[in-house]
Amino acid sequence: MMEKEILELLRLERMREPLSPSRRVREFQTRLQRIKNGEETEVAGFLLARKPPHAPMDAAYYLLSPLSPSELAGLEKDEFRTYLIVRATENTKVSGEVRPGSYVLVRGVMDAYPLGNLRMIHASSIEGKDYSDYWKDYREFALSRREVVELFERTIYVRDDMRKALIYSLYGVPYILWGSGVSQWGEGFEYTVYKHRENMGLLALWKALKYLQSSLPWELRLGKETSLEIIDPMLDIDFRTRNPNRSDMKYYTPPSKRGLVRIPKWTEKYLMNKRAIGLLPQDVEADPTDALAKISETPFVLMPWEEKPYFEENREFRQLIPNLLVTIFINRERFRSMSHDELGRLREEHLKWRRWGREEYSETFGKLTTPSGVFHLGMRFYLDARLFGAITRFYGKITDKAVKDVREIDDTILNEWNVVLDEIIRKRPEVIMKLEKEYEHYIPRDVRAQKALQIFHDLASTSPNGEVTREEFLREMMRGGFNERDALDMIERFIATGYIYEPFPGKLRLVR
Repeated sequence: MMEKEILELLRLERMREPLSPSRRVREFQTRLQRIKNGEETEVAGFLLARKPPHAPMDAAYYLLSPLSPSELAGLEKDEFRTYLIVRATENTKVSGEVRPGSYVLVRGVMDAYPLGNLRMIHASSIEGKDYSDYWKDYREFALSRREVVELFERTIYVRDDMRKALIYSLYGVPYILWGSGVSQWGEGFEYTVYKHRENMGLLALWKALKYLQSSLPWELRLGKETSLEIIDPMLDIDFRTRNPNRSDMKYYTPPSKRGLVRIPKWTEKYLMNKRAIGLLPQDVEADPTDALAKISETPFVLMPWEEKPYFEENREFRQLIPNLLVTIFINRERFRSMSHDELGRLREEHLKWRRWGREEYSETFGKLTTPSGVFHLGMRFYLDARLFGAITRFYGKITDKAVKDVREIDDTILNEWNVVLDEIIRKRPEVIMKLEKEYEHYIPRDVRAQKALQIFHDLASTSPNGEVTREEFLREMMRGGFNERDALDMIERFIATGYIYEPFPGKLRLVR
């Protein structure tokens, strides 16, 4: 017993200081008190676009809050609040997006407000800033990777690969320039989990994800509500403000069980276009032709024999959510985008995964990777690249560990979907027949031609523009066991029979 208490004391000693609203308010007020009247300065905060009481008529007067709208609305009646009054005239320069609730940087000369004890700034400029800057200003509160992992390990209990993927999804995806054949999605991510047979573990997972999403600020939760009502007992005023977060970094989990069967129509434009991060347990039988599964970075299947997920109410978890957001937004800034050149190691590993899949699951891999299948090869590498981007944000750097993590997740989901496919063959043969027919349409009957076309398809579907050079195709076929003459003959045969074409000398493309 003594040993357990000592370990708990050591853990509390190491515990990170939470970034609380009260701390922000105190620091804001202390800074304002140090600035002398007549001194030029700049102050960041949320522009509430609400007149202070008894404002003079000689200019436009607004309140600037050090807290985000949801934090301000969440203060208890007796908790300390403070504001800076912004005085704007026709000479005030306004740039960027400035509207009620926006996070802004105000530059000007500090003064005393004529009525009451608030301070006032004569604004020379008001510049709209990104909502993420609100979190990045507190870099010293960022968590280490180990702290992030341990925080989730103590709160959400699910198997390791699913918990890792959940953490990665929270970081969003860097913009990756891809070819015209693939949608240019936003920073969103689909963390989907399907059930296999009757599986009450899925409902338990949904409750855990709801707990996570409910711990996030209103600004970061995707919902129908676009504005928030705030009542200030100190100034005896109330006002509405809009959501300052205009990015794709918004999180969605179905609020009711109905959303586990079918995502609400209003969310489709966000989730299908990756304009939000979906934490999406699906209380439906896993279907390899499901449209959402095909665009999910991590389409897991929860098996009935697995330990049921659960979560624990964790005060520390809720307290450290602001610190987690600091961490996420700092790492997001480091990797706003990624180039295809940075995906070289991932491409090599992905091609190894395809070869392993064809050997391990020779009867089913081809069916799962058709255009209608969950692992559609024309899409899967793009989704792996997005998963790699999210993992890279978590690590804060491009590393081989991220490549290894992608491979482990790919192995897992391929194993799970093969279990699903075995049962679908017995219960829903029409689904398998559709996949088989599609597979036969794309693959020639000749075994050597099949192998050569698979090599070409692998190269083309992992290229950003779908092009493969003759030299690269020839080299990979020879590596796959063809001699040079047979390989050259096969290239000409594919062109003659319409499987591939040559838009430019030396460049080959698959006929779609």
